[in-house]
Amino acid sequence: MLLEVKNISKEYTSGFLGRRKVRAAENISFSVEEGDFFGLIGESGSGKSTLTKMLLGISHSDSGSIIFDGKDITNLSNKKWMPLRSQIQGVFQHPQMTFNPKRTLYDSCTEPLRIFNICPKEKYPEYVRKMVEPFGIHFDQLKKYPHEVSGGQAQRISIARALFLNPKLLICDEPTSMLDVSVQAQVLRLLINANKERNVAIVFISHDIEVVKTLCKNVAVMEKGKIVEQGSVKDVLENPKHEYTKKLISSAIEI
Repeated sequence: MLLEVKNISKEYTSGFLGRRKVRAAENISFSVEEGDFFGLIGESGSGKSTLTKMLLGISHSDSGSIIFDGKDITNLSNKKWMPLRSQIQGVFQHPQMTFNPKRTLYDSCTEPLRIFNICPKEKYPEYVRKMVEPFGIHFDQLKKYPHEVSGGQAQRISIARALFLNPKLLICDEPTSMLDVSVQAQVLRLLINANKERNVAIVFISHDIEVVKTLCKNVAVMEKGKIVEQGSVKDVLENPKHEYTKKLISSAIEI
């Protein structure tokens, strides 16, 4: 098993003197096999983003464990997480925000090559060109700054950069929700190709049931920080048992 999430919980405090407590994740458990395309669905506020941050080591859990490729990576320090960055990558909802606004896209793309010593500096242009062109990105576009390209272009570059290091796992948090429908199709096609051609496992986090149904093999449904139902896409989305899952599917049909 590539990824095993076991009883992960996370609580936030807010309000005066931190008296208000919000359970953003409660005893979440699921597993992802190597090369799997795993869907995670739920409405805003269901805890999906909190889970994303814990899977990427951005936020620490209060309890439970995360096992990646046989190693316990729960609550590692930033220093210990660094070697894992080449194996676990993220793609996010706001693509332009994943790049340094003061640096060109080319500079941002060469950063992982430098950090992980992928190739000599003089080979950077050749390597970057080879990686981005299959994503429909002309090398000259990388001379621009993040705000100078469209959301679709930024997301394609973001996915290409995430794959520079040949990760085993890609965490995609609402990667198409800010894009036009036609651009969404392009981005989804890129993710499907990456899954098939590179055998990269993908955790696809979304509120879009139809997209998850099309892409994923297995799925988990989140409500108020809990996974209320999970299994194969066919079982969960075509024959839901939990009332919340039925409500989500009914809402999607009405839209």
